[in-house]
Amino acid sequence: MKRISMKILFLIFAFSITSICVYADMGDMGYFGGISEGTNLPKTIEKYVPVKLLKTRVMRYKEMVYISGEPIEFEGTIKVTKNDDVIDTKESGSYSEKYVISAKNLEKNSTLDRTINFTTSFYYVDGDFKKQIVRDSTVSSWTEKIVIDDVTYTLDDTFSIYSLTGVEDITPGVSYYDTSVSYEARFLSSNNETITIKTEGSVYGYDQPWSKVESGKLTMDIIGPKDRMQVTLNPSLEAKKTMYYDKTSPFPISFDGTYNQRLEREASLKYNITTNHPELTRSQMENSMMISTAKQIEKLPIPAGLDFLDSNPANEHMKKLYSMEIMTEIPHKSMELEAITRGEFIKAICLAMNMDTSKYQVTSKNKNSMKVIFGDVLPDNPLYPYIMTAYNAKLIKGVGDIFKVSQPITRQEALCILIRVIGLEKIGKLENSVTPFKDDNMISPWARKAILAGYKLGIIEEKEGNLEPRKWLSKIDASAIIDNLINYLREDISGYYRLIQ
Repeated sequence: MKRISMKILFLIFAFSITSICVYADMGDMGYFGGISEGTNLPKTIEKYVPVKLLKTRVMRYKEMVYISGEPIEFEGTIKVTKNDDVIDTKESGSYSEKYVISAKNLEKNSTLDRTINFTTSFYYVDGDFKKQIVRDSTVSSWTEKIVIDDVTYTLDDTFSIYSLTGVEDITPGVSYYDTSVSYEARFLSSNNETITIKTEGSVYGYDQPWSKVESGKLTMDIIGPKDRMQVTLNPSLEAKKTMYYDKTSPFPISFDGTYNQRLEREASLKYNITTNHPELTRSQMENSMMISTAKQIEKLPIPAGLDFLDSNPANEHMKKLYSMEIMTEIPHKSMELEAITRGEFIKAICLAMNMDTSKYQVTSKNKNSMKVIFGDVLPDNPLYPYIMTAYNAKLIKGVGDIFKVSQPITRQEALCILIRVIGLEKIGKLENSVTPFKDDNMISPWARKAILAGYKLGIIEEKEGNLEPRKWLSKIDASAIIDNLINYLREDISGYYRLIQ
């Protein structure tokens, strides 16, 4: 796994909140071992021109079907409908989900038609620095018909059962989930045979502003009157944003170039038949398929007023963050050497993780009714929406009754915030109390776990063996660690999920 050069640290700002708005977009592959094209991550422009979220999504779909004794590829669509608004308003309840799959194999004159409806119950569990949603789904109706050549296989829903249960861990910036899948489907064929398909496994993934992945590990048993086939399935779906610089060609133009983002999606399915079937070829026994989607490009704003930054590669981080509208301070000479305050850093993190601050936007009408948590962050403070959003997202706690919003942030404070926003502190479990850094004795006890997590993940590397944990963080260094965190979330984190296959 690639290591990201950065020097970062972070303080345990705790928090207790009532709601978090980062929910995973799970279920796009349908839980039957197939794959879909999924959906793109939101474009930057959608912050200014909101796009209404659709309750129903129709996506390209592929699935391997083994019921006839040989693997046959079907292609078509999956239609996913979720009426889950109740999740935003209640601590427990239920909602409906519907999955409609329609696919064909023209060469084999074959069709697949499946409709399954779930009633999904849920409840929240409050925890330190995050929340969880526990879900359990029961089938309200299930119809399925498969036609292969001249044989029709029809689901006998009286003797078919489906179990779907999962947990979603909602951290301030990333939602992680794991769903257990177990079902037994009994089919009656038009030639009077009974075939039973038993499937067990899990579908897991995460969702955050820079990438999202859904992967699965399933084992399927197809039991016929004369034979049994076992198949392992590894479906995976990834959507991500990558960034590159596009230099302008004409000489007489007012800007040198622009930063662009690519919105990319790719789905893949690997399968392996583990039982012995001499009638099948090697490529039939083990193979894969993909769905690739055309990339979309979006141009980002041209960062202006940064001419004082030279061509030093370290300065590129700040230029990128200005283009992504994460750094918003009016540029001025030598600002890169200034210390960034705790409040400024939290604002940048909120913008980097696309955290919804609308609940705390202050107007002349609501100013007097806005909640005050920290005595030094009143509603008339321009940083109020960001500090309150971070507090409500269980990212920060402050220092007693104040936040010390104008105090420079230290490296270890900054690192703790970065690791907490992605919810991966557990990776820093200490086998002993010593970290790999020469200045280990300067690291505060509350920061050790987060620092070691960042080191293990490759998000943090030492500089000549030192970490300088209590040193104030400059704005140029803050730009570097935030940009490198984004790069980790764009690329590196997904590898852990897709490599499991």
